[in-house]
Order: sequence, then C-alpha cells, then structure tokens
Amino acid sequence: MTQAREYHGGLVFLEEDQGSLDRFARIVSATLEDYGHSVERQSISDRNEATVVTHQYAVHLGLDSNPLCASRSHRMDAAAGLNPRRKKRRDQVRKRLTISLTPVSDKTDDRDVSELILVVMLYRMVDLYSSEHIEWLDPSVLLTVEQFLGAFANVSPQRVQSRQKVFHARGKRFAPVEDTAPGLAVQYDKISGQTPHCGKLGLVELTDEEALALAFRSDPHPDELDANEALLHAENDIRRLTSWGMTGVLAFVSGPVALSLAAVNLIRGEDFRLSTQVLTLTSALMILQGSGAMASVATYIPM
Repeated sequence: MTQAREYHGGLVFLEEDQGSLDRFARIVSATLEDYGHSVERQSISDRNEATVVTHQYAVHLGLDSNPLCASRSHRMDAAAGLNPRRKKRRDQVRKRLTISLTPVSDKTDDRDVSELILVVMLYRMVDLYSSEHIEWLDPSVLLTVEQFLGAFANVSPQRVQSRQKVFHARGKRFAPVEDTAPGLAVQYDKISGQTPHCGKLGLVELTDEEALALAFRSDPHPDELDANEALLHAENDIRRLTSWGMTGVLAFVSGPVALSLAAVNLIRGEDFRLSTQVLTLTSALMILQGSGAMASVATYIPM
C-alpha cells in the first residue's frame, strides 16, 4: 500500500484577538463541504492544534506563536526598504498557521483537485487576517499576498469568497424567472437523472400493452385537447341543470308529460333542445284547450 502524499500550506498573519484557530477550522470545513466532502469530525485538541476529517481527506492545523521565519523576513524587508505598508502594532501578535492536507488513499487522490482545495482554503484565510507570507507546498517557499493572489487569479470567485462576505451589486443580482426557469429545469433533470425518455431523441417506442391501452382509451389524447374544453364543460352543466328545471316547470302544466320527459332524461341524458320543445308544445296545447280553440280545431279533423 503506497503512502498518500501530503499537501502543505502555511500562513503568517497578524492576530488581534483570540479564537483564530477555530475560525480557520471552520474555513477548512466549509471549503471541504463546498467541494462535496462531508465533514465527519472537527476537533480542537488544544489552543494550537485542530483536526478536520472527511471520508476523503484529513486536515491538520497547527498554530505557532513564534514564527522565526516571519521575524527574519520582516527584518530583511525593513533593512531593504521593502513592503512599507507593514507596521508593527502593539495589539497585534504575529503567528504562523500550518495546514497539512492528507488524502486518505493515494489511489483515489486527484492532485489538481487537492491543490485547488488548498488554494481556496488559503484564499479565504487571507481575507480573514492581515497576512505577511504564504507557504505553498513547502515551508521554504514563501510568497507574499500579492504573489499568491497573482499566481492563482484564475480560481473561481464562487469557490473563493467566504460565506460571511456579502457583495452589494449595483445592478440586478438575479436574472428574470422567465429566463432562468427552463435552464434550471433541465439542470435539475440532469442532476436527478430524470431526463425525459432517458435522454433519447426521436419517436418513443411503445410496448404492446401501451399501444393497446392507447388504442382503446376513453379520454382524448393530450394533443387532442381543446383549450376551450373547460368552458364547454361548464356550459354543458348549465344546460343539464336548465333541462331539469324545465322538467320541474312542466310538472305543473302536465304531470304525465313531465314524468315521460324525466324518464327520457335519465335514460338518454339531459337534452336541452328536447326539453324546450316539449315544454313549448305542452304549454301551447294546454292554452288551446283552456280557451276552447282545441274543440273547434277538432271538428275540422276528419275522424
């Protein structure tokens, strides 16, 4: 079994308050979570050591309160007149943070991904404290903040920026919902593995059972549905209710005719036109019979 390589990173910074190790451990955990590595354990053994463990990586953090390299570098810069922005402050303490990123297995380790994760961790840590030097992959390789940011300027900002940092954009922060909804739906289908027809294009092949069920369907095919179908259903309900209303009115005019019309409605279904014609004809016959005109008409009918 080959031993997994160890990725080293370091940071010499000025600390103004206590609790920097806890903040650094939170940054390490957040970065690993952002890259899909669920944190299984995060512990701080003492004031100077912390450990973050995932299923793929083990990260060890060490805090040195007396960084000799930083003091020597500071003296050399001061003698040469370099980095004039550096100023000693009584309320600041120089400390050195070491990061040891160790993959669990060398077979599953991707060097580019591991180095990218280490870069993102250092990026976020630089934003947290005023830093002097950054150690990259080797304790003897010391980079200034400007050199480090310039060397890894192509790192995605979405991965680098801290969660606690808020950006106030002058323009619109989000695109309209109408523009983003189709793309989000396609991305969701790809992520969840629910692409229509398994991502295949062209005609869909149906099984024998599906073809038989489609041939003997009682409801119309979705492509055959009319946009005004709901309105037609509402009009049909009103006509059926009106047909039964005219049947009830016909019961006051002629009971036997009303019973016959009710039987027809139950057997054949409500027919608005038939109900209108029966009500009109029965009412006309009853009016003619009441006025005596029916008897006069009957005398002219040959029997």
